Amino acid sequence: MFGKGGKFGGGEPDPSVNLNLTALMDILSNLLFFLLASYSTQSVELAQKPDMKLPDSSSQVKIEKELTLTLTTKELLVADVPVATITDGKIGGIADDTQKIDALFERLRSVKATRAAAGQDDLPGSDTIMLLADKGTDSTQIARILKTAAAAGFVKARFGVVAQ
Repeated sequence: MFGKGGKFGGGEPDPSVNLNLTALMDILSNLLFFLLASYSTQSVELAQKPDMKLPDSSSQVKIEKELTLTLTTKELLVADVPVATITDGKIGGIADDTQKIDALFERLRSVKATRAAAGQDDLPGSDTIMLLADKGTDSTQIARILKTAAAAGFVKARFGVVAQ
């Protein structure tokens, strides 16, 4: 099996040893099939509200469908359900020293409890929100939303932008 020179080389190779490529080709064709089957060109379209303008981006990262929080110039929505109004650029007229938005916190805790009851709280993206905010929104309001979401158990956030 090792040729005439012994096990550590030297000598001629044994001509009776053949390499069977059939099994290797089967494995490679299966791998190619699964790679092609898992590749998807679908894009996720996010509905933009008429009273908001998202910032522009040239990123090509694909997004998953997460819980969407929309901050327009008039209201704050969770999955297209209004939870607070925007007055003079502030959410629900809360004081400046308050970091948590109570209505948003209660709605997010309700979503988290519903997912837990359905057994979906351990799925990928179950702790992630997609924040769609008007590009003129004050960063203080966005920080309040993110802190409230984190307190409710949504510790990861993505921001929606318009592709260029």
